[in-house]
Amino acid sequence: MEKYFCWRQGRSVWRLAGMLILVMIALSCSQEPEFPARIETWDSDYPAYADEQKLLDETFRIDISDIDVVLTYHPQDAAVDGRARVRFRMRPGQLRPRIHFDPACRGNVISGWQLDGKSWIVPSAAFRIVDVAGTTQKALEFVDEVDARTEHELIVTYRLALGGGYPRFTTNVHDIKGSGNEELFPTLNTPHELAHHRITLRVGGADPYRCLGSGRVERTVNASFQEWILDSERDVASYTMMFVLLPEADTLLREGAISGIPVRIAAFNGGAAIDGAWTELEAWLPQLVADIGPFPMPRGLSVFLTSGGGGMEYFGGTISSPWALSHEIFHMYFACSTVARTYRDSWLDEAITSWYDRSYPDYLIPIEPGYRSNMVSGRSPVAVGFDSRAYYQGTQIIETMAQHLGGRTAMVAFLSDVYRRHAFSPFSSMDLAEYFRQYSGIDLRQDFQDWLFNKAAALETTIPINNQFASLPDLTPPDEILRKYGLEPPRQGIDRGGE
Repeated sequence: MEKYFCWRQGRSVWRLAGMLILVMIALSCSQEPEFPARIETWDSDYPAYADEQKLLDETFRIDISDIDVVLTYHPQDAAVDGRARVRFRMRPGQLRPRIHFDPACRGNVISGWQLDGKSWIVPSAAFRIVDVAGTTQKALEFVDEVDARTEHELIVTYRLALGGGYPRFTTNVHDIKGSGNEELFPTLNTPHELAHHRITLRVGGADPYRCLGSGRVERTVNASFQEWILDSERDVASYTMMFVLLPEADTLLREGAISGIPVRIAAFNGGAAIDGAWTELEAWLPQLVADIGPFPMPRGLSVFLTSGGGGMEYFGGTISSPWALSHEIFHMYFACSTVARTYRDSWLDEAITSWYDRSYPDYLIPIEPGYRSNMVSGRSPVAVGFDSRAYYQGTQIIETMAQHLGGRTAMVAFLSDVYRRHAFSPFSSMDLAEYFRQYSGIDLRQDFQDWLFNKAAALETTIPINNQFASLPDLTPPDEILRKYGLEPPRQGIDRGGE
């Protein structure tokens, strides 16, 4: 995903001052969005997993196998009726489940709660809302303990109120903030939690709608609703599931195949140019297949092309403006199929993608000698979002690795090896350093510690990046379409949701 950031170049700080800051944060009664009290643990753990895995298990509690959701959109009411069935098992040592579902943390939206066949007359009595140290997220913690040896089934019914305005219903993931589809259905919002997703989308009303989405998308016959079923067909992270549901009359669609890959591009009438995007993909997709490997999603690629803003990648799909399109398509490989273990490890997705597509040519140079940062260790393993230094210093780290290997061609070959060996097997920042050592014989593990886990290098100066990276994709229709619905076009732009 592309946005505007203040890029920061490392500068040393007094170790004592950094320690005092950490102590103050650890003792604070407020939430800890960036620097949890246990930060020292993650700085000193090299390379990894015993304590981190324990924290992940204690925080997330469950492993989800299947998420089956029915979302019925009522355009006239700007509302969605939902029914979600989640199957899960407990993680080692855990007895009381937790799940993410943000609307229920903010208000009374749940009308039905059933766990393993037991229904609650008052659904809100079935859970309590908890804050989790190290993350800005809240979770629903069940009041019932469950058998750790068996699979369990949670069924939740609810109603979501949407904002008024243009009648569309879409996913709206923001990976830097770490917000995902827990806004739409109960799930776990973390990259390493992969589950099979089946999402049934229904629209009430006579006006025909168009649907794009992740995985296999099939129109079904339903006498009461327009209906589509999206099936991921494999286990994927919840925040990578995409759908776009909006009036058919307001959009254009082009479908076909590029190098054997099914491609669907839709856009608003009078909006972004589909043909230009198609031409771009006719060159880009064959290049990616040749460089990295077969396209990761068997059902191909779905694109909703916006006129402005940036882009966001999903499993087999993207919502993107034309200038961000190539970047988002590369994310099909690194982010949506080659998956980070935690959000804080997601810096590598953006760094690798920005390095490959040369998003920032002025900065495509090796990392400066002696660079130190807490790009990874500055966040808890359970925190949401990732450090925006990924786009600048992260890209320079990838260029440094490339020069160790002998140049761009050799680095692309290494990335292809990582993709082919580790797709859909979440891995960490230090795992990448180990893969690099195994592949090349060059040991950068201590460099990775310095570049990413150095707790004495938290303060940095700012370097601005071009304002075109200012936002998420802008799904506002052209003015003519807004007026058709009696809506006033924005006068000086709208809040695009960017950082």
